[in-house]
Amino acid sequence: MGLSEVIVNSSVSLDSVSRQYLLSIFSMQTRVWPDGQSVRVYILPPNKAEHQMFVKKELKLFPYQLVKIWDRSVFSGSGQSPMVVESFDEMLDKVSKNKGAIGYISMDKEGSSDAKTLQVK
Repeated sequence: MGLSEVIVNSSVSLDSVSRQYLLSIFSMQTRVWPDGQSVRVYILPPNKAEHQMFVKKELKLFPYQLVKIWDRSVFSGSGQSPMVVESFDEMLDKVSKNKGAIGYISMDKEGSSDAKTLQVK
Protein backbone atom coordinates (compact mmCIF):
# COMPACT_ATOMS: atom_id res chain seq x y z
CA MET A 1 0.00 0.00 0.00
CA GLY A 2 1.47 3.30 -1.07
CA LEU A 3 0.97 6.67 0.51
CA SER A 4 -2.39 8.33 0.41
CA GLU A 5 -3.34 11.91 -0.25
CA VAL A 6 -6.24 14.00 0.90
CA ILE A 7 -8.74 14.98 -1.78
CA VAL A 8 -11.62 17.45 -1.66
CA ASN A 9 -14.42 18.40 -4.00
CA SER A 10 -13.38 21.24 -6.31
CA SER A 11 -16.04 23.42 -4.63
CA VAL A 12 -13.85 23.61 -1.48
CA SER A 13 -11.95 26.89 -1.57
CA LEU A 14 -8.97 25.76 0.52
CA ASP A 15 -5.80 24.45 -1.12
CA SER A 16 -3.98 23.51 2.06
CA VAL A 17 -4.78 22.84 5.71
CA SER A 18 -2.85 22.22 8.90
CA ARG A 19 -2.67 18.67 10.23
CA GLN A 20 -4.68 19.88 13.25
CA TYR A 21 -7.47 21.22 11.02
CA LEU A 22 -7.47 17.98 9.02
CA LEU A 23 -7.81 16.02 12.25
CA SER A 24 -10.73 18.21 13.36
CA ILE A 25 -12.46 17.44 10.04
CA PHE A 26 -11.86 13.68 10.08
CA SER A 27 -12.78 13.49 13.78
CA MET A 28 -16.08 15.17 12.80
CA GLN A 29 -15.47 18.20 15.06
CA THR A 30 -15.33 20.69 12.17
CA ARG A 31 -18.56 20.41 10.19
CA VAL A 32 -18.43 23.54 8.04
CA TRP A 33 -15.72 24.79 5.67
CA PRO A 34 -14.54 28.42 6.11
CA ASP A 35 -16.74 29.43 3.15
CA GLY A 36 -19.86 28.04 4.85
CA GLN A 37 -20.25 24.77 2.93
CA SER A 38 -21.04 21.66 4.92
CA VAL A 39 -18.17 19.21 5.28
CA ARG A 40 -18.92 15.67 4.03
CA VAL A 41 -16.33 13.17 5.21
CA TYR A 42 -15.76 9.90 3.35
CA ILE A 43 -13.55 7.09 4.62
CA LEU A 44 -12.72 3.51 3.74
CA PRO A 45 -13.93 0.85 6.22
CA PRO A 46 -12.00 1.38 9.50
CA ASN A 47 -10.73 -2.22 9.44
CA LYS A 48 -9.02 -1.75 6.04
CA ALA A 49 -5.23 -1.37 6.01
CA GLU A 50 -5.47 1.68 3.70
CA HIS A 51 -7.67 3.52 6.20
CA GLN A 52 -5.43 2.62 9.12
CA MET A 53 -2.34 3.77 7.22
CA PHE A 54 -4.02 7.11 6.37
CA VAL A 55 -5.02 7.71 10.00
CA LYS A 56 -1.54 6.92 11.31
CA LYS A 57 0.38 8.85 8.64
CA GLU A 58 -1.82 11.90 8.06
CA LEU A 59 -3.74 12.32 11.31
CA LYS A 60 -1.01 11.00 13.62
CA LEU A 61 -3.54 8.94 15.59
CA PHE A 62 -4.13 5.26 16.06
CA PRO A 63 -7.25 4.18 14.16
CA TYR A 64 -9.01 3.04 17.35
CA GLN A 65 -8.60 6.56 18.78
CA LEU A 66 -10.46 8.04 15.84
CA VAL A 67 -13.27 5.47 16.15
CA LYS A 68 -13.56 6.35 19.86
CA ILE A 69 -13.95 10.05 19.00
CA TRP A 70 -16.71 9.24 16.49
CA ASP A 71 -18.47 6.89 18.90
CA ARG A 72 -18.38 9.46 21.67
CA SER A 73 -19.87 12.23 19.51
CA VAL A 74 -22.52 9.93 18.03
CA PHE A 75 -23.44 8.57 21.46
CA SER A 76 -23.71 12.06 22.96
CA GLY A 77 -25.85 13.15 20.01
CA SER A 78 -23.49 15.96 19.10
CA GLY A 79 -22.15 14.48 15.92
CA GLN A 80 -22.21 11.76 13.34
CA SER A 81 -19.85 9.23 11.83
CA PRO A 82 -18.22 9.72 8.46
CA MET A 83 -19.69 8.00 5.42
CA VAL A 84 -17.97 4.72 4.58
CA VAL A 85 -17.17 3.73 1.00
CA GLU A 86 -15.78 0.41 -0.13
CA SER A 87 -12.93 1.44 -2.45
CA PHE A 88 -10.72 4.31 -3.58
CA ASP A 89 -12.73 4.38 -6.83
CA GLU A 90 -15.97 4.90 -4.91
CA MET A 91 -14.23 7.49 -2.70
CA LEU A 92 -13.10 9.46 -5.76
CA ASP A 93 -16.59 9.23 -7.22
CA LYS A 94 -18.32 10.46 -4.03
CA VAL A 95 -15.84 13.28 -3.39
CA SER A 96 -16.12 14.39 -7.04
CA LYS A 97 -19.93 14.47 -6.97
CA ASN A 98 -20.63 16.01 -3.55
CA LYS A 99 -19.92 19.65 -2.78
CA GLY A 100 -17.86 20.11 0.38
CA ALA A 101 -16.71 16.47 0.32
CA ILE A 102 -13.33 15.30 1.64
CA GLY A 103 -11.67 11.91 1.55
CA TYR A 104 -8.37 10.30 0.65
CA ILE A 105 -7.05 8.16 -2.17
CA SER A 106 -3.91 6.25 -2.96
CA MET A 107 -1.29 8.55 -4.49
CA ASP A 108 -1.04 6.35 -7.57
CA LYS A 109 -4.74 6.81 -8.34
CA GLU A 110 -5.71 9.23 -11.07
CA GLY A 111 -7.79 12.17 -9.89
CA SER A 112 -10.89 13.54 -11.56
CA SER A 113 -11.79 17.00 -12.73
CA ASP A 114 -14.12 17.61 -9.79
CA ALA A 115 -11.71 16.54 -7.05
CA LYS A 116 -8.43 18.19 -6.10
CA THR A 117 -5.59 17.34 -3.75
CA LEU A 118 -5.50 19.19 -0.45
CA GLN A 119 -2.00 19.88 0.86
CA VAL A 120 -1.43 19.07 4.52
CA LYS A 121 1.13 21.23 6.31
